[in-house]
Amino acid sequence: MILPGILLVLKFISFAVASWVLIHLLAVFGVFLVVAYPLWWFLSPKTIPCFLCQVSKEGDLCRFCNLPVSKKDIHPKNLRSTLLNAFFILIFSIISIGLVYGESRILLKLGFPQAPKTVVFNIPPKAQFRIGEIFPMKIELFGIEKPINAVQADIGFDPGRVEVVDISEKESFAEVFIQKEINNKDGYARLTGGLPNPGFFSDHGIFGTIYLRGKEAGFVKVEFLPSSLVLANDGKGSNVLKDLASASYLILPEEITPEEKTQQKVLLDSVVLGEKTSRTKLEFFSEENVLGAEASVSMNVKKKPSFFAIPLGILEKIDRLILSLWSKILAR
Repeated sequence: MILPGILLVLKFISFAVASWVLIHLLAVFGVFLVVAYPLWWFLSPKTIPCFLCQVSKEGDLCRFCNLPVSKKDIHPKNLRSTLLNAFFILIFSIISIGLVYGESRILLKLGFPQAPKTVVFNIPPKAQFRIGEIFPMKIELFGIEKPINAVQADIGFDPGRVEVVDISEKESFAEVFIQKEINNKDGYARLTGGLPNPGFFSDHGIFGTIYLRGKEAGFVKVEFLPSSLVLANDGKGSNVLKDLASASYLILPEEITPEEKTQQKVLLDSVVLGEKTSRTKLEFFSEENVLGAEASVSMNVKKKPSFFAIPLGILEKIDRLILSLWSKILAR
Protein backbone atom coordinates (compact mmCIF):
# COMPACT_ATOMS: atom_id res chain seq x y z
CA MET A 1 0.00 0.00 0.00
CA ILE A 2 2.90 2.35 0.64
CA LEU A 3 4.42 2.00 -2.85
CA PRO A 4 1.22 2.90 -4.78
CA GLY A 5 0.80 5.90 -2.48
CA ILE A 6 4.35 7.07 -3.22
CA LEU A 7 3.78 6.60 -6.97
CA LEU A 8 0.58 8.63 -6.74
CA VAL A 9 2.41 11.46 -4.99
CA LEU A 10 5.21 11.37 -7.58
CA LYS A 11 2.65 11.49 -10.41
CA PHE A 12 0.94 14.46 -8.79
CA ILE A 13 4.26 16.29 -8.36
CA SER A 14 5.22 15.54 -11.98
CA PHE A 15 1.85 16.82 -13.18
CA ALA A 16 2.15 19.97 -11.08
CA VAL A 17 5.67 20.71 -12.36
CA ALA A 18 4.70 20.02 -15.98
CA SER A 19 1.63 22.27 -15.63
CA TRP A 20 3.74 25.05 -14.13
CA VAL A 21 6.27 24.80 -16.97
CA LEU A 22 3.51 24.76 -19.61
CA ILE A 23 1.77 27.82 -18.10
CA HIS A 24 4.98 29.85 -18.01
CA LEU A 25 5.95 28.79 -21.53
CA LEU A 26 2.53 29.82 -22.83
CA ALA A 27 2.81 33.11 -20.94
CA VAL A 28 6.02 33.86 -22.85
CA PHE A 29 5.56 32.21 -26.26
CA GLY A 30 1.78 31.67 -26.51
CA VAL A 31 1.03 34.85 -28.47
CA PHE A 32 3.85 34.03 -30.89
CA LEU A 33 2.38 30.55 -31.37
CA VAL A 34 -0.95 32.16 -32.28
CA VAL A 35 0.76 33.94 -35.19
CA ALA A 36 2.89 30.96 -36.16
CA TYR A 37 0.08 28.34 -36.10
CA PRO A 38 -1.67 29.47 -39.35
CA LEU A 39 1.70 29.82 -41.07
CA TRP A 40 2.59 26.23 -40.15
CA TRP A 41 -0.77 25.08 -41.51
CA PHE A 42 -0.14 26.78 -44.84
CA LEU A 43 3.42 25.48 -45.14
CA SER A 44 3.04 22.01 -43.61
CA PRO A 45 -0.55 21.18 -42.60
CA LYS A 46 0.25 17.62 -41.53
CA THR A 47 2.74 18.71 -38.84
CA ILE A 48 0.31 20.51 -36.52
CA PRO A 49 -2.59 18.99 -34.56
CA CYS A 50 -6.18 20.09 -34.20
CA PHE A 51 -6.60 20.28 -30.43
CA LEU A 52 -10.29 19.40 -30.46
CA CYS A 53 -9.68 16.37 -32.73
CA GLN A 54 -6.94 15.31 -30.33
CA VAL A 55 -9.26 15.11 -27.33
CA SER A 56 -12.42 13.89 -29.14
CA LYS A 57 -13.41 10.28 -29.74
CA GLU A 58 -13.32 8.51 -33.08
CA GLY A 59 -16.36 9.47 -35.17
CA ASP A 60 -17.41 12.45 -33.00
CA LEU A 61 -18.04 15.77 -34.70
CA CYS A 62 -15.09 18.17 -34.38
CA ARG A 63 -16.56 21.64 -33.83
CA PHE A 64 -13.38 23.23 -35.15
CA CYS A 65 -13.11 21.24 -38.40
CA ASN A 66 -16.93 20.71 -38.64
CA LEU A 67 -16.15 17.13 -39.73
CA PRO A 68 -16.20 13.68 -38.06
CA VAL A 69 -13.03 12.90 -36.10
CA SER A 70 -10.59 10.42 -37.58
CA LYS A 71 -7.76 9.42 -35.28
CA LYS A 72 -5.63 8.68 -38.36
CA ASP A 73 -5.86 12.33 -39.36
CA ILE A 74 -6.12 14.75 -36.43
CA HIS A 75 -4.76 17.77 -38.29
CA PRO A 76 -6.81 20.91 -39.08
CA LYS A 77 -8.93 20.17 -42.17
CA ASN A 78 -9.61 23.74 -43.28
CA LEU A 79 -8.83 27.42 -42.62
CA ARG A 80 -11.74 27.68 -40.17
CA SER A 81 -10.25 24.95 -38.00
CA THR A 82 -6.82 26.58 -38.19
CA LEU A 83 -8.10 29.97 -37.01
CA LEU A 84 -10.19 28.42 -34.21
CA ASN A 85 -7.16 26.44 -32.98
CA ALA A 86 -5.07 29.62 -33.04
CA PHE A 87 -7.79 31.41 -31.04
CA PHE A 88 -7.77 28.48 -28.61
CA ILE A 89 -4.02 29.00 -28.06
CA LEU A 90 -4.60 32.74 -27.59
CA ILE A 91 -7.20 32.18 -24.86
CA PHE A 92 -4.92 29.84 -22.94
CA SER A 93 -1.99 32.24 -23.39
CA ILE A 94 -3.99 35.13 -21.88
CA ILE A 95 -5.07 32.89 -19.00
CA SER A 96 -1.43 31.84 -18.47
CA ILE A 97 -0.28 35.47 -18.31
CA GLY A 98 -3.04 36.14 -15.75
CA LEU A 99 -1.92 33.15 -13.67
CA VAL A 100 1.70 34.36 -13.76
CA TYR A 101 0.56 37.80 -12.63
CA GLY A 102 -1.50 36.26 -9.81
CA GLU A 103 1.47 34.13 -8.80
CA SER A 104 3.69 37.24 -8.65
CA ARG A 105 1.16 39.02 -6.41
CA ILE A 106 1.06 36.06 -4.01
CA LEU A 107 4.88 36.00 -3.88
CA LEU A 108 4.85 39.75 -3.20
CA LYS A 109 2.60 39.14 -0.20
CA LEU A 110 5.04 36.47 0.99
CA GLY A 111 7.94 38.94 0.87
CA PHE A 112 9.37 38.35 -2.61
CA PRO A 113 11.22 40.03 -4.18
CA GLN A 114 13.32 40.83 -1.15
CA ALA A 115 14.66 44.36 -1.04
CA PRO A 116 18.36 44.41 -2.01
CA LYS A 117 20.79 44.96 0.85
CA THR A 118 22.61 48.18 -0.07
CA VAL A 119 22.85 50.25 3.13
CA VAL A 120 26.08 50.43 5.12
CA PHE A 121 27.02 52.16 8.36
CA ASN A 122 29.97 54.50 7.99
CA ILE A 123 32.33 55.52 10.79
CA PRO A 124 35.91 56.89 10.62
CA PRO A 125 38.19 53.81 10.43
CA LYS A 126 41.02 55.25 12.59
CA ALA A 127 41.56 58.01 15.14
CA GLN A 128 43.44 58.67 18.38
CA PHE A 129 42.40 60.34 21.62
CA ARG A 130 43.70 60.88 25.16
CA ILE A 131 42.50 59.35 28.40
CA GLY A 132 39.44 61.24 29.63
CA GLU A 133 38.82 62.85 26.23
CA ILE A 134 35.25 62.72 24.98
CA PHE A 135 34.93 62.20 21.24
CA PRO A 136 31.93 61.78 18.91
CA MET A 137 31.21 58.83 16.62
CA LYS A 138 28.47 59.63 14.14
CA ILE A 139 26.07 56.85 13.12
CA GLU A 140 25.89 57.65 9.42
CA LEU A 141 24.17 55.60 6.72
CA PHE A 142 25.24 55.36 3.07
CA GLY A 143 23.89 53.47 0.06
CA ILE A 144 20.21 54.22 0.65
CA GLU A 145 18.59 53.22 -2.65
CA LYS A 146 15.03 52.85 -1.33
CA PRO A 147 13.17 54.79 1.40
CA ILE A 148 13.82 53.51 4.93
CA ASN A 149 11.68 54.07 8.01
CA ALA A 150 13.41 52.32 10.93
CA VAL A 151 16.97 51.88 12.17
CA GLN A 152 18.42 49.90 15.04
CA ALA A 153 22.09 50.67 15.63
CA ASP A 154 23.79 48.29 18.07
CA ILE A 155 27.36 49.13 19.05
CA GLY A 156 29.91 46.88 20.76
CA PHE A 157 33.14 48.06 22.41
CA ASP A 158 35.74 47.14 25.01
CA PRO A 159 34.43 48.65 28.27
CA GLY A 160 37.92 48.56 29.74
CA ARG A 161 39.25 51.02 27.15
CA VAL A 162 36.31 53.33 26.48
CA GLU A 163 32.87 54.14 27.82
CA VAL A 164 29.79 55.72 26.25
CA VAL A 165 28.91 59.05 27.82
CA ASP A 166 25.69 59.66 25.91
CA ILE A 167 23.92 59.15 22.60
CA SER A 168 22.62 62.24 20.82
CA GLU A 169 19.72 62.33 18.37
CA LYS A 170 20.63 65.83 17.19
CA GLU A 171 20.83 66.15 13.37
CA SER A 172 19.13 62.76 13.03
CA PHE A 173 16.76 62.14 10.13
CA ALA A 174 14.64 60.04 12.50
CA GLU A 175 11.65 61.66 14.16
CA VAL A 176 10.68 59.00 16.70
CA PHE A 177 13.00 57.15 19.09
CA ILE A 178 11.77 54.12 20.99
CA GLN A 179 14.94 52.77 22.59
CA LYS A 180 18.27 54.11 23.82
CA GLU A 181 20.50 51.82 25.86
CA ILE A 182 23.97 52.34 27.29
CA ASN A 183 25.66 49.47 29.08
CA ASN A 184 29.23 50.40 30.01
CA LYS A 185 29.59 47.23 32.06
CA ASP A 186 29.22 44.87 29.10
CA GLY A 187 30.36 47.26 26.37
CA TYR A 188 27.08 47.73 24.52
CA ALA A 189 24.95 50.61 23.24
CA ARG A 190 21.77 50.78 21.19
CA LEU A 191 19.75 53.49 19.50
CA THR A 192 16.44 52.57 17.84
CA GLY A 193 14.18 54.96 15.98
CA GLY A 194 12.60 55.88 12.70
CA LEU A 195 10.01 58.02 10.99
CA PRO A 196 6.57 57.51 9.46
CA ASN A 197 5.65 57.10 5.80
CA PRO A 198 7.08 57.97 3.27
CA GLY A 199 10.28 57.30 5.25
CA PHE A 200 13.74 58.72 4.63
CA PHE A 201 15.31 58.71 1.18
CA SER A 202 18.67 60.29 0.46
CA ASP A 203 22.12 59.14 -0.62
CA HIS A 204 23.22 59.32 3.02
CA GLY A 205 21.95 60.45 6.40
CA ILE A 206 22.92 60.82 10.06
CA PHE A 207 20.93 58.68 12.48
CA GLY A 208 22.65 59.73 15.71
CA THR A 209 25.95 60.48 17.43
CA ILE A 210 27.59 58.39 20.14
CA TYR A 211 29.89 60.20 22.57
CA LEU A 212 32.68 58.01 23.92
CA ARG A 213 35.37 58.70 26.52
CA GLY A 214 38.80 57.12 26.65
CA LYS A 215 39.50 55.22 29.90
CA GLU A 216 42.71 53.27 29.40
CA ALA A 217 45.65 53.53 26.98
CA GLY A 218 45.73 51.11 24.05
CA PHE A 219 43.86 50.14 20.90
CA VAL A 220 40.10 49.67 21.12
CA LYS A 221 37.73 48.40 18.45
CA VAL A 222 34.23 49.87 18.17
CA GLU A 223 31.91 47.95 15.87
CA PHE A 224 28.30 47.59 14.77
CA LEU A 225 26.81 44.30 15.94
CA PRO A 226 24.91 41.78 13.76
CA SER A 227 21.70 42.67 15.58
CA SER A 228 21.72 46.09 13.86
CA LEU A 229 18.88 46.68 11.42
CA VAL A 230 17.90 49.13 8.68
CA LEU A 231 14.32 48.50 7.55
CA ALA A 232 12.96 49.56 4.18
CA ASN A 233 9.67 51.43 3.91
CA ASP A 234 8.25 48.69 1.66
CA GLY A 235 5.38 47.47 3.83
CA LYS A 236 7.31 44.30 4.72
CA GLY A 237 10.05 45.66 6.95
CA SER A 238 12.82 44.26 4.75
CA ASN A 239 16.26 44.56 6.32
CA VAL A 240 18.44 46.36 3.73
CA LEU A 241 21.59 46.56 5.87
CA LYS A 242 24.49 45.20 3.82
CA ASP A 243 27.68 45.52 5.89
CA LEU A 244 28.65 46.18 9.49
CA ALA A 245 31.32 48.83 9.92
CA SER A 246 34.00 48.96 12.61
CA ALA A 247 36.67 51.44 13.70
CA SER A 248 39.93 51.15 15.64
CA TYR A 249 40.79 53.95 18.05
CA LEU A 250 44.09 54.51 19.82
CA ILE A 251 43.77 55.79 23.36
CA LEU A 252 46.98 57.61 24.22
CA PRO A 253 48.46 57.32 27.73
CA GLU A 254 48.29 61.10 28.14
CA GLU A 255 45.36 62.42 30.20
CA ILE A 256 43.44 65.60 29.48
CA THR A 257 43.84 68.57 31.86
CA PRO A 258 41.19 69.63 34.41
CA GLU A 259 40.50 72.71 32.29
CA GLU A 260 39.82 70.51 29.28
CA LYS A 261 37.49 68.35 31.37
CA THR A 262 35.46 71.44 32.27
CA GLN A 263 35.36 72.59 28.65
CA GLN A 264 34.24 69.12 27.54
CA LYS A 265 31.41 69.09 30.07
CA VAL A 266 30.15 72.49 28.94
CA LEU A 267 30.36 71.45 25.29
CA LEU A 268 28.63 68.11 25.91
CA ASP A 269 25.82 69.75 27.87
CA SER A 270 25.20 72.24 25.07
CA VAL A 271 25.23 69.58 22.37
CA VAL A 272 23.41 66.73 24.09
CA LEU A 273 21.34 68.29 26.86
CA GLY A 274 20.61 71.53 25.04
CA GLU A 275 18.97 69.75 22.14
CA LYS A 276 16.09 68.57 24.28
CA THR A 277 14.45 72.01 24.42
CA SER A 278 14.73 72.79 20.73
CA ARG A 279 13.97 69.61 18.83
CA THR A 280 10.56 68.28 17.81
CA LYS A 281 11.55 64.59 17.98
CA LEU A 282 9.52 62.12 20.00
CA GLU A 283 11.12 59.83 22.57
CA PHE A 284 9.46 56.76 24.05
CA PHE A 285 12.10 55.58 26.51
CA SER A 286 13.06 56.37 30.08
CA GLU A 287 16.58 57.71 30.33
CA GLU A 288 16.68 57.05 34.08
CA ASN A 289 16.47 53.34 33.40
CA VAL A 290 18.67 53.33 30.33
CA LEU A 291 21.63 55.55 31.02
CA GLY A 292 22.82 53.63 34.04
CA ALA A 293 25.41 50.86 33.86
CA GLU A 294 22.75 48.23 34.55
CA ALA A 295 20.96 48.62 31.21
CA SER A 296 20.16 45.20 29.78
CA VAL A 297 21.72 43.91 26.60
CA SER A 298 19.14 42.51 24.20
CA MET A 299 20.35 40.87 21.04
CA ASN A 300 18.31 39.83 18.02
CA VAL A 301 18.90 36.33 16.76
CA LYS A 302 19.73 36.42 13.09
CA LYS A 303 17.13 34.41 11.24
CA LYS A 304 18.30 31.76 8.82
CA PRO A 305 16.67 31.75 5.40
CA SER A 306 13.82 29.26 5.17
CA PHE A 307 14.05 26.11 3.08
CA PHE A 308 11.66 27.58 0.50
CA ALA A 309 13.38 30.99 0.23
CA ILE A 310 15.66 30.04 -2.69
CA PRO A 311 13.05 28.32 -4.94
CA LEU A 312 10.48 31.04 -4.23
CA GLY A 313 13.10 33.68 -5.03
CA ILE A 314 13.85 31.96 -8.36
CA LEU A 315 10.13 31.68 -9.08
CA GLU A 316 9.66 35.41 -8.42
CA LYS A 317 12.52 36.27 -10.80
CA ILE A 318 10.95 34.18 -13.57
CA ASP A 319 7.55 35.85 -13.05
CA ARG A 320 9.15 39.31 -13.00
CA LEU A 321 11.05 38.54 -16.22
CA ILE A 322 7.86 37.41 -18.01
CA LEU A 323 5.78 40.37 -16.81
CA SER A 324 8.51 42.91 -17.59
CA LEU A 325 8.83 41.42 -21.11
CA TRP A 326 5.15 41.99 -21.86
CA SER A 327 5.21 45.37 -20.15
CA LYS A 328 7.96 46.50 -22.52
CA ILE A 329 6.19 45.04 -25.57
CA LEU A 330 2.87 46.72 -24.73
CA ALA A 331 4.60 50.03 -23.93
CA ARG A 332 5.93 50.32 -27.49
